[in-house]
Amino acid sequence: MKCTELVIQDHVVIRRGLDILDGMLTQLESGERIEIADVSAILKFLQAFGDEYHQTMEERVLFPALVRAAPEGSPIHQMVMEHGEDRALVTWITEALGARRVVDFVYSSRRLCMLLRKHIDREDAVLCDLASQLFSKDEDSIIVAEFRKNRTEPESYLDFSRLERKYIRKLPVNSWTLQPEIMRRGRAAGH
Repeated sequence: MKCTELVIQDHVVIRRGLDILDGMLTQLESGERIEIADVSAILKFLQAFGDEYHQTMEERVLFPALVRAAPEGSPIHQMVMEHGEDRALVTWITEALGARRVVDFVYSSRRLCMLLRKHIDREDAVLCDLASQLFSKDEDSIIVAEFRKNRTEPESYLDFSRLERKYIRKLPVNSWTLQPEIMRRGRAAGH
């Protein structure tokens, strides 16, 4: 397994956490209640797995190796700065939650979801290209070993399935999911 595959696997899991947070925010915005314990669990996951493990490993292991091998002006430095923004937002979200400032909580959480998704998309595109161009098989193996040595399974932080069932709404099968197919058939039939 390549180091970028591990990074992308982590990103998939972090996106799941963001999807749950998005679902919580949607419920709040529509006037529904959410459980503080569930929000705390998501925040703990984002801090412990997303930051303390994932981003720290990128900063300590992957990014320095890329910076040493990458040409001048590499986007790696920008990515490290974005990690700082993510950390600040999680802190603000935690403070807003503790003070029961719902508007601040929702605003900061929406901002975190947006920024973190963009950051992850950029890392998926940039890091994969850079690592495949710059790392030998041995260098990649060293990075993989370092990531695995410090990894804790994400499920140890969060019951993803329970929270996804609770906060992520699925569209009914007979509504929007079928409409594109119906529209295609209509166009094909000349309607």
